[in-house]
Amino acid sequence: MKPTPLTLSFKEGAFDNYIKALYEHFGGKYKDNHYHFRNTKTQIHAAIQYIADGIEIGIMDAIHYEPILLERVPDGNPDYLHLIIIHTGEFSQSYNNQHQHLEADSAKGIFFYNGMFPLVAEFPANMPYRSIAYKFKKEALKHLIPEALPQISKMYQTQGGLAYHIPTTSEVNQLVDDIFHYHKGGFGTSALIKARAIEAFAITLKVMEQMDDDELNGLHIDDYNRLMRIKKHLQESFAGTINVEAIAEEFAISISKLNRDFKALFNTTIYKFYTHAKMDEAYRRLQSGQYSVTEVGYDLGYNSLSKFSEMFKKVKGISPSDVVAL
Repeated sequence: MKPTPLTLSFKEGAFDNYIKALYEHFGGKYKDNHYHFRNTKTQIHAAIQYIADGIEIGIMDAIHYEPILLERVPDGNPDYLHLIIIHTGEFSQSYNNQHQHLEADSAKGIFFYNGMFPLVAEFPANMPYRSIAYKFKKEALKHLIPEALPQISKMYQTQGGLAYHIPTTSEVNQLVDDIFHYHKGGFGTSALIKARAIEAFAITLKVMEQMDDDELNGLHIDDYNRLMRIKKHLQESFAGTINVEAIAEEFAISISKLNRDFKALFNTTIYKFYTHAKMDEAYRRLQSGQYSVTEVGYDLGYNSLSKFSEMFKKVKGISPSDVVAL
């Protein structure tokens, strides 16, 4: 049975809102923009650093023995933006009750959004999580990186909820590594973190400035909801096969936009997502001990058990019979 997550609710906005939610639940020590809590099952070290007027970063380094659900209420400010760089770990995120998955070291390692929609993130139990969160007003860029303001203003012309998934770079990853190294403390920590944070911020904004419209594909609420309905459709079609043209027609979307949006959100093709989702379901059923390899293979639409076993091993790195034996 999946454990019930610990739920923390707060208003989107400055990183102080995040830390206060943790402090109110766990206790610990919150002083001088640093928060510490530690016991045998939980470790949290968070900090706020102001890198320029109107721009702050929130540093989060945490692990907890049970899943945590963060429920963020919209802040109602379309000009206050949030850019999250995931360094370590992963989480499942819900946008208007629709789910997506984000993890470090992928093209979905950076999540850039405004706070105009409800946002829920679930963090798995016993999995280390590290991230850097930039919180800033658009006009603050005038003083720090004025070259980036036209592109950011173009990306966020709407007053509604809007989010982007931005590819990270090796340079940014190395700078974030440095930030977490200095986060441990030592001589000149504040200055060193500030320098690395500004550089990582500038590089990320430059990446966005250089991306074309197809690559920089912002997803509105309607886009997310449609993609989640398509995802549900795929997950309910494991016993058969899928056809992209038929899916596009059913959900009233062009094939090119369907492929582009799906790639933007899930960082994979529809066919690859479908295959991996099938194998995830196969693994779940086999691990439950209630199904044989034969039953699972045929239930998921494979007429040949050898082909099912071949695909399962290709995706999961283990044969289905070995999962049953676990």
